[in-house]
Amino acid sequence: MSLTRYFVMFFIICLVLSCVCGVLAALLPMGVGGILTAVPYIVAMVWVLYIFLKRNQRAPTQAERKKITLGFTLIFWGYNIAFQILGVALFAIKDPEIWQNFISYLQQPKFMSLVVIMGMLLAIPLYLLTYWFYGAQAKRMSVKMFGHE
Repeated sequence: MSLTRYFVMFFIICLVLSCVCGVLAALLPMGVGGILTAVPYIVAMVWVLYIFLKRNQRAPTQAERKKITLGFTLIFWGYNIAFQILGVALFAIKDPEIWQNFISYLQQPKFMSLVVIMGMLLAIPLYLLTYWFYGAQAKRMSVKMFGHE
């Protein structure tokens, strides 16, 4: 069975929750809103697993687990990067200096290494969490819901 529908569901759920968490983060005190960064990913991941289990009446196979883990990670980071660039571009329409500053920061090795390190601090745990959740935890959920893996 194709996993495309699950990727689309993940994207939609993640995007909507990112918007909601973004508004909440703006309302929370400085520094506290950053905690909400992973919430859309985690909620969407659990929700899609529940849908997968209900439709297939089984836990994902090892091949599906690997594809889902990689797919969810690429979707999450892909749309985050795309919308970050889109946001800077939209603000740069009225003030071109914003785009110039953005490009100059991207050309600085110190800044880029910091961005990569911060990204990996979030990306690696989310990847491992998804891989575990769609394996051992999915099997436990399947047994509890249907009496079999």
